[in-house]
Amino acid sequence: MKEAYIDEMKRRLGADAENYFRALGEPPVKGLHVNAVKAAGFDPSLTGARLERLPFGDGCYAVAEGAPTRSPYYAAGLYYMQEPSAMLPVAFAGISAGAKVLDMCAAPGGKSCMAASALRGGGLLVSNDADRSRAAVLRENIVAAGYANVVVTNRRAEELPDVFGGTFDVVIADAPCSGEGMMRKEPQAAFDWSPKNISACAERQRRILLAADGCLKEGGLLVYSTCTFSREEDEDNALYMLGRGYEEVRPTDPFLLPYACEAGYKFYPHTFRGEGQYFCLMRKCSAGRAEKRMRAPSDAGGREKAALSRIMDTDGLRIARTGDMLYAPALAADLPCRANGVLLATVERDGRLTPAHQAATAFGKRFRISADVPHGDGRINAYLRGEGIACDCAPGWCAVTYGGYPVGLGKSSCGVVKNKYPKFLRRTE
Repeated sequence: MKEAYIDEMKRRLGADAENYFRALGEPPVKGLHVNAVKAAGFDPSLTGARLERLPFGDGCYAVAEGAPTRSPYYAAGLYYMQEPSAMLPVAFAGISAGAKVLDMCAAPGGKSCMAASALRGGGLLVSNDADRSRAAVLRENIVAAGYANVVVTNRRAEELPDVFGGTFDVVIADAPCSGEGMMRKEPQAAFDWSPKNISACAERQRRILLAADGCLKEGGLLVYSTCTFSREEDEDNALYMLGRGYEEVRPTDPFLLPYACEAGYKFYPHTFRGEGQYFCLMRKCSAGRAEKRMRAPSDAGGREKAALSRIMDTDGLRIARTGDMLYAPALAADLPCRANGVLLATVERDGRLTPAHQAATAFGKRFRISADVPHGDGRINAYLRGEGIACDCAPGWCAVTYGGYPVGLGKSSCGVVKNKYPKFLRRTE
């Protein structure tokens, strides 16, 4: 760790700095939040880990012992792994079920998954990341979780106001930062720290915040957060927005009182069971841009819809087509993006349909045929490794479920379900 950083934290924290440095030597804290959309009725004890409920947010837990990622329910997208302090901004944002939400810097997807869970399958979430490879990971996590009301985009934050205008009720700006809250998990971050990097991050964060302003409706909520502790990146940026026609929102929950700072809340690893987080909630008081009008996507043809309806119940779903892909759009717009709602199927050259993995993860309970593996049955592990499994179900495309929760896709024939689980997701153990 750089001497300059040690000196800086002593300056910031005074006598409390020793507690901070001691906390950095402790093991990182793991946590998870339950997917309220897909995991209705799910018992978190089935993760196989010992969990402790956190004092905020629905379905938010710290992992006291065990490895929840080994459970098939993790593969089924019933919960998302995220350290506890990173859950705080969305947990206190008060997102309502019908809201339109933008997550500007979303990868790998923790805050997006929490926001989608809060939407309860309604409203709209646009989940964006400027980095192409990170946006691909973001899409994978959204697909596994089975959210049908999410659009995944891959744009620079500054482009988003021109794409959407003042569309959103909530904008989450979890901005890239100097990463002081990552030092326990990634010790190299302590050696990469520098005042120059803090200044560069603060400037970039301010540009992102101005872009967020261009996407918010009047009266909309800006959720600004970082995983760092410098005033330049945290309070100073929040105060900048408060000076531009925003007012701070202070939740009434007494849990937050010990963590309040001049603008927002700050959580250090020695004061809270987590790696570290800052957030500030701000209400936009000035008028917003007009919402952008977009060209609607083309509907699928009648023959394609009929073929899809033989595989799954399509009642109430709008089915659109782009190229050879059929999908159920979350946003009624022909928008270049990584995902718009749920990819349902690919139309082959001969007109046959090949269902998509996401159709099963999002709409598995709509499939005409289901291959259910009961809880505790080892066949699910074989399926996740890419193997075929024995199952007494009707022949045809089917959703493979575990304990009733959709995991992926298969095709049954003669008492065997051929494995259609994506190769890049398959387990090796």
